[in-house]
Amino acid sequence: MDSTDTNSSSQEPVDQLPSPSSCSGPQRSVIVRSRPAALSPAAQLPVPRLGSTPIGRQRTPRACQPCRERKTKCDGSKPICTQCRRLNIACTYSSSKRERQQLAIECAQGKIKVYETLLRQIYEESRKEGRTCIEETFHKHFLASPEIFSSFLGSQSLFEQQLSPPNPGLSLRRMHMAWARRNGNGTPQLCQEPPIRIKGIRAWTSLVDDEVASHLLSLYFAWENPTWQLVDQHMFLRDLASGSKKFCSPLLVHALLFFGCSYSYSLDRITDRQEEKSLGKKLYAEIQRLWQTEKSQVNLPIAQSSILIGLLCCTLGIDRLGTKYILHGAELCHKLELHCKSPAYFYSNVNRDELGPISRCHKLVAWAVFDVQALAAQVYRKLPVWEQPPAVCFSLDEAAELDEGVEWNPYPFNFPVQQPFYYTAACYRSALVMVVHEIAIAGINFSKTGIASDDWQYGHQLHQKLCNWMTSLPSCVMPQSNTTPHVLCLHLYFQATLVFLSDIFILYSKVTRNDESSLAQFDPWTVKSQALDAVGSLILRYKQRHGWKSIPVVFLHYFCLAGVHSISQLEPQAPQWSLILESCVVGLWHMSLGWGRLCTAFLRTIELVLKASKLDESLIPAKVTVIFEQLDTALWTATDISSLSADYVVHHVPVRASESAAGSEFKAEGLENLIRSMDHLSMN
Repeated sequence: MDSTDTNSSSQEPVDQLPSPSSCSGPQRSVIVRSRPAALSPAAQLPVPRLGSTPIGRQRTPRACQPCRERKTKCDGSKPICTQCRRLNIACTYSSSKRERQQLAIECAQGKIKVYETLLRQIYEESRKEGRTCIEETFHKHFLASPEIFSSFLGSQSLFEQQLSPPNPGLSLRRMHMAWARRNGNGTPQLCQEPPIRIKGIRAWTSLVDDEVASHLLSLYFAWENPTWQLVDQHMFLRDLASGSKKFCSPLLVHALLFFGCSYSYSLDRITDRQEEKSLGKKLYAEIQRLWQTEKSQVNLPIAQSSILIGLLCCTLGIDRLGTKYILHGAELCHKLELHCKSPAYFYSNVNRDELGPISRCHKLVAWAVFDVQALAAQVYRKLPVWEQPPAVCFSLDEAAELDEGVEWNPYPFNFPVQQPFYYTAACYRSALVMVVHEIAIAGINFSKTGIASDDWQYGHQLHQKLCNWMTSLPSCVMPQSNTTPHVLCLHLYFQATLVFLSDIFILYSKVTRNDESSLAQFDPWTVKSQALDAVGSLILRYKQRHGWKSIPVVFLHYFCLAGVHSISQLEPQAPQWSLILESCVVGLWHMSLGWGRLCTAFLRTIELVLKASKLDESLIPAKVTVIFEQLDTALWTATDISSLSADYVVHHVPVRASESAAGSEFKAEGLENLIRSMDHLSMN
């Protein structure tokens, strides 16, 4: 017999209580063993179990109330005890403290259910009849006690019961609840309502409800869209509400919601984006499905969606595919004749009252498309689809009129409130994009032909155009007086273009920095160094003003530029570069929570350059060290390198003195080559 079987048949486990049936009746016996050395097994005697006979005085479970008051012995008999029967008095028993508490809880729960049912009926009827005063009263009490009213207002019976799946929790209300937990019942510093209120989102998607859509679209239009204004907010929301598909489509709706997820976060812990990631995966899967069904259509929402998907692919580290989507969107817009003065897509069968909004939409979107393709040409060296800029643009007077009374706040926070000067900034950005486009084309051409001595004059002319643009800017779009994200992005764009122009002449000419005659009018080394310094300062300004909660996607490019440059500037006498390096690394880390692998790729790039520089560890900020230590757990794979930012050019990689040649202090290298060149890189 197995030893396990023997043990299990002889005794029960010590940690298991015996069942009630095994303890009843006098028939069962217990074997009592004395010390093995004193008695043999034959001397072991069975001892009868005592059954259920009580030992000692039996306690009364509960005395009656009269016996308690007289402090006399009570036998607890019911309905009347022996003492009360003998004295011929009324015998009553009171409930225990636990029973009284349980009764009170059940009573309160019953009342709450009745009150909630009544309140829901009042609220639902008021919504049907348009009694906004009642809704406002409910919302007022919610702001005062969100932890109480959140469960009530969030219950499914209050809103449309047919909505499924349930609210994933991405809403302004969630942020109010977190704010109340952290700051008590003080005056909330959050917006009371999203600036964009959506109704009927279920006509476009089954993944979110109106509350979530309002929150996510408000984030997109507050933080991302003002940079390029690729989507005209007024026309998009108008068609979203009416069901028209001229300026809205299911694919575009899902793309904007996905971008909104990347800007959403938890106020309890900014790094907690589990709900955003969960919803983002569903939105991304739906984007993939809808693209297959809508991609053959030639309309504006498909073109806009294609560009947004391209930007998304770039953040996922598949730039070769991403640039194809961007250029495909630009090509669709060219087919729609957005570059022309009066494209039929916009102006056919338009009422007189719609001419103003249509014209504004046309100018915004046309220049945004031209802008994004110029950026793709500059960063990824792709020839732009539009060879010429749009034939229409805002005049300064028109822009000033459109900007009148428009305000911006860093949603979901309600302060600081600023006048953003959206249209004035767009007007000046258009002028900059024309120069960017010209420089991007020159860079692609010079990469094939090289730079001759006569080309330096052309470089001077391009540099002068950029300088003239900067001097033409009014104070309302200068970072000293306007710190809105799109204005800071405008100036970062300008400085990054100076870097790009300088790199062209550093890379593709044989002129060295010691050749003073060639650099009399245009010194690319000096221009580049000053521009990179300005990029670092602008990043610090953005951090000081907005933090890293919500960051426009183009900051990926600027973080990489400034982060790599700051390594060559680290020294005890210049502590600001330590702050800039920390800001770039922490900024990329926060962006990696909401965007794709390119954030991690750029962090690895900065880390590799930092290790190659072999700097004193005391110059490296502690936060940078901690983030890089976490990155060390991930290895690059051959698949990653073949698809990850292979076309992206990492500008301004410092060269050690022993490697410096021809007097050049820097070199520009593709990210793929940079990754492969590092000795310690692990590859699977």
